[in-house]
Amino acid sequence: MKFEKILFGTAGVPLCTEKKNNPVEGVINIHKLGLDCMQLEFAHGVRMKDEISSALRKVSYELNIPLTSHGPYYINLNAREQDKIDSSVERIIQTAKISDLCGAESMTFHAAFYMKDSPYDVFDLVEKSMNVIEERLSRLDIEIELRPELTGKTSQFGSLEELLSLSKSINSCQPCLDFSHLYARTGLYNSYEEFLTVIDKIQEELGYDSIYNLHMHISGISSNSKGDLKHLNLEESDFNWKDLLKALKHKDCRGYMICNSPNLEKDAKMLKDYYASLS
Repeated sequence: MKFEKILFGTAGVPLCTEKKNNPVEGVINIHKLGLDCMQLEFAHGVRMKDEISSALRKVSYELNIPLTSHGPYYINLNAREQDKIDSSVERIIQTAKISDLCGAESMTFHAAFYMKDSPYDVFDLVEKSMNVIEERLSRLDIEIELRPELTGKTSQFGSLEELLSLSKSINSCQPCLDFSHLYARTGLYNSYEEFLTVIDKIQEELGYDSIYNLHMHISGISSNSKGDLKHLNLEESDFNWKDLLKALKHKDCRGYMICNSPNLEKDAKMLKDYYASLS
C-alpha cells in the first residue's frame, strides 16, 4: 500500500465524543474535526459486536476515514509458560480478525518483554511466533499488516533495530514507529538531523518505498533511565515534534500518524495544522 500523504488521527475515540465507547460515533467525530484516520484500541481485550464492526467498516468507507488498530497490552511472546505464549498468539490473531472485519489494514501491538533473557533469544522466540501468526492469518485469508510497536521501556522487546530485522524476516510485518518511545528508550533521536537518520535507516533496511507506508505513533513523553513513564501533551514535553514533522515532510514520508497524547484530538489537530503550514 502506498499513501499519498500523512493521515493524522487519534489513538481511540476522540474525547469530544459523547458515547466514549462507540467507535462509530468516534469516526464521525474524526471527520467533523477535520482529521483523517482513527486507531481502534483493543488494549484491554478484543471484544466487538458484529453489528458494530460492520457499521464501522461502512462509515469508515463512506467518510474516507481509514482505521488502524492496537492489540491488548497483555501480550508477551516471551512469557515463561508456553500456554501464555499461545494465549498471546491468539490475542494477536483475534485482534487481526476483528480489525479485518472493521476494514482496518494495519494493526500494532507490544510484542514481548525480555524477562531478563538475552535480546537475541527473545528475538528468535518472537520471530517463531510471528511466523505462526502469519501462516494462520494466511489460512484465514486475512490480509493485514502486522506492526510490532517500537516500545518505550528498555525492559520491552521492540528497539528500532529489532523491528527492522523482524520486518525483513516476516513478509506481513512492518514496524509501528513510535518516535516518542524511541526518544524515551534511547535518550536520543530528538533533533531534525537524528530524525532524518532514522528515516534513512528505514529506507536502507526496508526499501525505498517503505517510507510511503508508515504506521507512526506520537505524543509528548516523560522518561527516566529505564525508558518511558507516561504520555504527556506535546506542549508539556520536551519531545521535538516540530522537527520530526519537518523531517517527515522533507523526506515525503506518508502513512498514518496516530496521536497518543492525553488530549488526543487537540494534539492531533495541532500536528496536522503545523504539518500543513510547512512549505
